[in-house]
Amino acid sequence: MSEHTHTPQITIEIDHEADAAYIRLSSNSVASTKTLTDDVLVDLDTMGVAVGIEVLSRGAKIPFGRLTTELHIHSTVVELVRQIQPSVSAFSVRSEAEASTLASSPQFESATH
Repeated sequence: MSEHTHTPQITIEIDHEADAAYIRLSSNSVASTKTLTDDVLVDLDTMGVAVGIEVLSRGAKIPFGRLTTELHIHSTVVELVRQIQPSVSAFSVRSEAEASTLASSPQFESATH
């Protein structure tokens, strides 16, 4: 049996009109949603593993500590999610300002609406 190594990829979809974002952690289907804060919701699959993070205000702080202590999140994406801190808005500003940022790396893909 051979081991398969997978490099995780997070997709960040930004809706500028709604000032919202969706951080897709996997392609699994959403079975339920857990509210972490008024502005941050986490979509879970049937096994309770986080598949996406809905950020209803791009300036909202993502409660990273709660993500890792209260929810199941694949260890392969934990470090990638941590790099989005403190907010999607701050991350996207950093990404636009620096030529060799995380957003241009193969682990991050971004889409805007």
